Amino acid sequence: MRLSEYTRRLLALAETVHRWLGALSALDRERRLRIADYADEIAATLARAGEALEKLENVPRNKKARNQAIRELGRITGYVETMVEALEHHLDGRKLAGVKRRLEQLDSAELHKSVVSGRTPLRIDRLSSAEGYFCALADALRT
Repeated sequence: MRLSEYTRRLLALAETVHRWLGALSALDRERRLRIADYADEIAATLARAGEALEKLENVPRNKKARNQAIRELGRITGYVETMVEALEHHLDGRKLAGVKRRLEQLDSAELHKSVVSGRTPLRIDRLSSAEGYFCALADALRT
């Protein structure tokens, strides 16, 4: 999968999760705060991945930046899977199925090949947008 496609899918996932705010408001405070923490972690990971990808864009052979980008983007799926598990009994099956389908599309092995081979263009703006959605989600869950 091309990195540009990965970032497009990640942004779509962030938009989807952000649309859940109405359903998430019914959760008890402790669960909302836990999910907010996951959303914060996802946003921070996206920020680090964006920084690494920017370095990689400027110096394509920067092995440290390449490895950091792969590591950070690889974390995203785990964080989102954990967040979805926390919501499993609070969202309808259609919403969960949609997110699970999007998660399956975030194939880290294909992403690794894309970053290593330099098959880009990079879409750092999409990572930044996804980061913003997860920050907004965390903020809304804390209020």
